[in-house]
Amino acid sequence: MTETTAVMQLRITPVPASYKLSADENGVTPLIPADAGDSIRIVTAKNDDAAFSVLVSADRAFALSCDTSPWFSQDPAYPTVRVSSDAPFFVTVEHAALHKINDGTSRADALLSDPVKEIPAGVTAQLFCSMHIPADAQPGTYSGHLDFYYNTAFEDEVLLRRASFTLDVRRYTFPDNAHNGFHLDLWQHLSNIARKHEVPLWSDAHFAVLEPYCRSLGELGVKSVTVVASEIPWNGQWCHQMPAHTNLYEYSIIGVTKRRDGTFVYDYTAMQRYIDLCAKYGVDECISVFGLANVWNADVRYNGKTARDYPDCMHIRYFDEESGTYRYMKRGCEVDDYIRSLERYFIDTDQIDRVRISADEPHVLEPFKESLERLHTNAPHFRCKTACDKPEFVEAFAYLMDDFIFDIDTVSGKYDEMQALFRAYPDKRFLHYVCCGPDYPNNFLKSDLVESYFLCIYASFAGVSGFLRWDYTVWNDDPRAEAVVGPWNAGDSYYIYPAKNGAPLLSLRWHAMRRGIRFFVLLEDTKKRGLTEVFDRAVDMVLREKDQPQLIKNPKKTDSLSCSMADYERMWEYLLDALEEK
Repeated sequence: MTETTAVMQLRITPVPASYKLSADENGVTPLIPADAGDSIRIVTAKNDDAAFSVLVSADRAFALSCDTSPWFSQDPAYPTVRVSSDAPFFVTVEHAALHKINDGTSRADALLSDPVKEIPAGVTAQLFCSMHIPADAQPGTYSGHLDFYYNTAFEDEVLLRRASFTLDVRRYTFPDNAHNGFHLDLWQHLSNIARKHEVPLWSDAHFAVLEPYCRSLGELGVKSVTVVASEIPWNGQWCHQMPAHTNLYEYSIIGVTKRRDGTFVYDYTAMQRYIDLCAKYGVDECISVFGLANVWNADVRYNGKTARDYPDCMHIRYFDEESGTYRYMKRGCEVDDYIRSLERYFIDTDQIDRVRISADEPHVLEPFKESLERLHTNAPHFRCKTACDKPEFVEAFAYLMDDFIFDIDTVSGKYDEMQALFRAYPDKRFLHYVCCGPDYPNNFLKSDLVESYFLCIYASFAGVSGFLRWDYTVWNDDPRAEAVVGPWNAGDSYYIYPAKNGAPLLSLRWHAMRRGIRFFVLLEDTKKRGLTEVFDRAVDMVLREKDQPQLIKNPKKTDSLSCSMADYERMWEYLLDALEEK
């Protein structure tokens, strides 16, 4: 809606939280229609988040501020528009930054901690507004608004525009993220965090930086801690073949020393400190230990193996007291001792039941079997988990593996076979995942935000317990300036961004995943209550493809799933209506 004044022409319109601003190759953003509305209705529950965005543009360049601090642009004639909220719940207002993706166009994602952004004339900006509705909130209708004040230099502010919103708070109360029944597993890459914030690995400064990252994991509902127990288990994702400034190597969190008498000692201090830090924020359901099974073959000496007589390619670095140098274990018996010691530590600290030795996408059964049998011989109390695309792995490894995570290609493409497996192994935890593919549904920057909703909805539809992604913080050296990392689609390798203040910047995709998990909670609740017709009708609102093996094969995404924000809003409201707590 347009407002013409003597000072400037400002256009604003509120849009749903699933809106993602885009720009073409020349940085041109969509225009706000002159007749766009200036109000929005949001349906929410208790212990829930209410969110929406506001699009803002003007006929002249201006500074858009979400803060009460003064702002003077270097150009004295540059006006400031300040946003102020008046609402029954505290409103966080953040700028959504645009990032250039693989095709040269741009998409909004990172939510900036800097409260001021200067907007060129005729360019549309996106503000993301979010509120937490507490569990003890009274159901009912609440109203609020955002005021847009204008001033230049030392002039007094004047009210220029107002955007209003209505909150329809329902009786339904969501469980806390730690107890929502959705097993979200986003792998953490702690060495990359240390590099971006320029702090020594495993130092007090590193853990100070890690704390807000762990908080963000807990707020999102992540259930699994990532522990790296050998050097570069993913071979740095082959970053040596990527453009410069893309260092993706991850290092072990366990310290190893070889004493002068030839015995090894192990320091688990940093590992336990990180596990405890995650638990502080509710991330404590599972401890995923990487680097001990299906380690990716690194292009180093000994054909990728430092311990040539061990069946896997792990690299265990230690400090040798005798020589004063760092070395790598060269004998399989040394690796065996390392694994036995780690198992003893987890047993002695009463954490063994939560530990899963994790493998990333083994493709050939026999070598993987040899590695796991060696592991199981030395540490029989360790249980395992794997991300894979081979249904036959379930029967082959059910004796020592509790968690199987299948790519969505397999879950949908072999739908009947996978459903039979889920029924045959009810004691196992099954998740699904996406990574470099498929093209849809996914969490790329180019993906529609409702695809994150759909991935969680599909988890409930397919009967899996949650969702996994290989990334949370896999960045190149300057992720704010360059969204594309290596050969992947922009956003494939991260959900959040590093800020200069040592904390993470959350993103539109982060919030979309949080909302998607709540869709899962509602759908699972219909199952518990025996509301089969409600479940089926709700899923039908967004699942277009009924032939599951065809789900990710349709040339048109909209033949498989709805990309309409209105469909998901309708599904959301329908489920809340059906599950109203009387």
